[in-house]
Amino acid sequence: MRTDWIRPLNDRDGPFATVVMDATHDTADATEQYRLRWRDLRERLADSGADDATLAVLDRAVTGADVPDGTAGRVLVADTEAVLLDRFTEVPPERGSARWGSVPDLLAVVRAGVDEVRTVVAAVDNTGGEIRGVDGVVETVDSAEVDPGGPVHKAHMPDPVAGNADARVEETWRRNARAVAERVDALVRAGHADLLVVAGDAPARARLRDELAPASAEIMAEIEHTGGAVPDQVDDTVRAAADEVRERRRAETVESFATASGRTDGLAVTGLSPVVDAVRARAVETLLVDPAAVPGTELLVGDDPTTVAERSADVLAGGPTRSGPAADVLVRAVAATDGAVLLVRPGDDVTLTDGLGAVLRFPVAA
Repeated sequence: MRTDWIRPLNDRDGPFATVVMDATHDTADATEQYRLRWRDLRERLADSGADDATLAVLDRAVTGADVPDGTAGRVLVADTEAVLLDRFTEVPPERGSARWGSVPDLLAVVRAGVDEVRTVVAAVDNTGGEIRGVDGVVETVDSAEVDPGGPVHKAHMPDPVAGNADARVEETWRRNARAVAERVDALVRAGHADLLVVAGDAPARARLRDELAPASAEIMAEIEHTGGAVPDQVDDTVRAAADEVRERRRAETVESFATASGRTDGLAVTGLSPVVDAVRARAVETLLVDPAAVPGTELLVGDDPTTVAERSADVLAGGPTRSGPAADVLVRAVAATDGAVLLVRPGDDVTLTDGLGAVLRFPVAA
């Protein structure tokens, strides 16, 4: 899972209130049930020492936002001044949680979250296409802009003149596909897209594929569809394709850790102390955490999120000023260095000491 969405939390000093709650709204009394769930979680925060200002910030956020229909979860992180993170998730948590502490409950946040798959969607036909960027903005590329005088319909007549006309039509189709591909490539690059979903009939999709840059073609998934507008049902396909991307990422990370663990080049470590050393060296590419096995050990942490230590003597001037649960402190540090986090599942073929491991960018001296 990418961590760029939690990195801004590192800019605040805390303390923090972290709430993960069921936001399901699918019954007649859903609003009242939601209110009662929040009241319970609010009481837990107050009992843990949360100040009135932070509780008021959360009150406004929880009661003032529109809750989506259907099953959903909600993740919030706040301090005395503002809500710093507020996300709805498709799957509600098994149990709600609320914690007040010097660092956010990032393990709970990551467990509740879904790894973002940045997606560009394009619907193509002979006249051009409609493209939805990673930011959700839709734009249209049509034949009138690309080739105002270019024909887009074949004559379907068996004579030489018609044949020449048909050749012109096919060339117009190719130009239209090229124009769409140029915009798709630009949006894929600008949005750092992980997935490109293309809807259209088979010939239109093939023409677009031929014109795409290799980086776009490699992440392309296809839908059979007629018409050059993004279809209403595309989101179901996007979700399914995004799930495939997530599972492929997981498999690649697990394999990478397993392979590196079997070598002697030091590009994989496991255990609390080796992972702490790697985090302090800013060497962690992906942090692996087994939520069921990670210890409740507290780590010291400084203003720089990577200033992490098991003992105060391990860090010199400018070192730790607070402490927090190991998993949360390590996730915080990895986010600061643009690393990723993977939560290990029971079926994953990895062996972790202390429920912690890491794939490294470079080896770290013991």
